Amino acid sequence: MKVEVFAHPLSFRDRPRAQAEHLAGSGVDGVRLAFAYHGGRWLLTTSDPCAVADFRAGRWFHDDSAPEPAGTIRPQLPVRGDDATAATAALRGAGLSVTAWLVGLHQSGPAGRHPGSALRNVFGHRYRHALCPARPEVRDYAADLVARTARRPGVSGLELEAFGYLGWQHQSAHDKLGTPLRPVDRWLLSLCFCPACAARFTAAGVDVPALTQAVRAALRAQLDAPRPAGDPATDARAVLGDDLHATVLAVRARVTEELVRTAAEAAGGLPVSVRTTADPHACDGKSAAGFDALADAAGGLTVTDLSGDAGALRRDLAAAARTGARISAGWSLAADRTTDEAQLAGVAADARSAGADALVLYAYDLAPAARLAWLRGLGAARPAAPTTTYESAPGTTTAAAAGLAIAGPPSAAAPGTAGEAALGPATAAVTARPSPAARTTAPLSVPPTPEPVR
Repeated sequence: MKVEVFAHPLSFRDRPRAQAEHLAGSGVDGVRLAFAYHGGRWLLTTSDPCAVADFRAGRWFHDDSAPEPAGTIRPQLPVRGDDATAATAALRGAGLSVTAWLVGLHQSGPAGRHPGSALRNVFGHRYRHALCPARPEVRDYAADLVARTARRPGVSGLELEAFGYLGWQHQSAHDKLGTPLRPVDRWLLSLCFCPACAARFTAAGVDVPALTQAVRAALRAQLDAPRPAGDPATDARAVLGDDLHATVLAVRARVTEELVRTAAEAAGGLPVSVRTTADPHACDGKSAAGFDALADAAGGLTVTDLSGDAGALRRDLAAAARTGARISAGWSLAADRTTDEAQLAGVAADARSAGADALVLYAYDLAPAARLAWLRGLGAARPAAPTTTYESAPGTTTAAAAGLAIAGPPSAAAPGTAGEAALGPATAAVTARPSPAARTTAPLSVPPTPEPVR
C-alpha cells in the first residue's frame, strides 16, 4: 500500500526541490497535488512555519493548448498561476508520483460570474460557491477541466473532489445563523430547484410544486421552533414521505453519477478516483451516488474520514471494497484528529485490510511538521495497532462530538461529517473493473437507505 499526502502547490513555491526532497525523505510515495482548488487561508507548518497562505479559488496551472472559443457560455476557472506545474516537476524529480487533485464544483468564481449555472435553493436563492451538476454547461466545464489537467506533464492520475451537489453552508464567507439546523435541514437547503434540476425531478414523476411546498414548510418550521436532530434519513422521510424521499435521492444520485462519468471519460485513460461517501444525504464535497455506481463511473474511490472517526472510516472502506474498485483511504494528520503514531498505524492497518491501494493523509503543510517522521514504513504490512487507542468506548465522547473547533478539509468545511454510514465488516477482496469508457448508464433506480449514523 502506498502512502501519499494531499498538498497545495503554494507549499512548493519557495525552494520547490528542497520541499520535494524533504517529502521523499519522509517515506511518502506520492502527492495528491491541488491543480484546482477553492479559496482558503492556510497557517503553514512546514514549508514556511507560521506563514499565512491566503489564496483565492481557481486553477493553479497554465494551459493554452485549447483556447476557449469566442462567446462560450460555460463557466471557467480563473488561473492563479503555474505553481502546480512547477511543483509537479520538483516532486517527480524527487521520485514521487503526482495525482492531480481537482476541486470541481465548489468554485465561487465561476458560480458568481455565471449565476444561471449556480445551485439554486428552494427559495430561489443562488449559492455563489456551488455550481449545479445538472446543468449541461457545468458538465462541459467539469469535462474540460479534467481534460486540461490530464494533459499536464508528470500527472499520473486524477483525484476528483466536489463533483456533485454541495450544501448551503459550504462557503468562504462567515455563515451566520441564530437557529440550530439539523442535518436534514442542511440537506433540504442543498436541494437545487434550478430549471435543470426541476426538469429532472419532473421526468422522475415528482410534483415539483408539492416538493417545493414541503421543503419550504419544513425549513420555516425549524427556524420558527427548532426541533432536535434525529437520524437524517428518518427526519427526511418525515418531511417528504418515503416514496418522494427515495425518488429525490435517486434523481440526485443519477445526476452526480453522470457528472462523474463525463469527467472520467475526459481523463484520456488516466486513472481517476472520486471522493465519495456512503451517506446519500451528503452535500459536503463528497460525491453521493452510491459506491457501486461511482466505482463503475470513475474506476476508483477515495473514501475519507477527516474527522478522526476511525470506526466510520473502517466501515466505509469495507463497503467500498465490496465494489472491486481501486480504493484510496483518506485520513487527517491534524493534531486534533490523530492522537499518536500508534493510532495512525492502526488506521493504516485498517486500510490494508480493506485492500486499499493508498493511504492519503491530509495535509502537508497543515499537519504538525514532526509527524512526517511517522510516515516511514507506514504502507508496509504490520500488525494492526489496538483499536481501543482510537475508537470511543460506549458512553465516551469523541473530540468531534465534544464540539472542538475543526479546521475542515477542502470541500468539507462546516458540514459536520454527518455521513459516514455503518455498512459492515472489513474485506480485502478487490477485483479489476472495466474502464469508464466501456461502461453504460443503468436505468434510474432508488438507492437503498443506509443504516443510521451512530
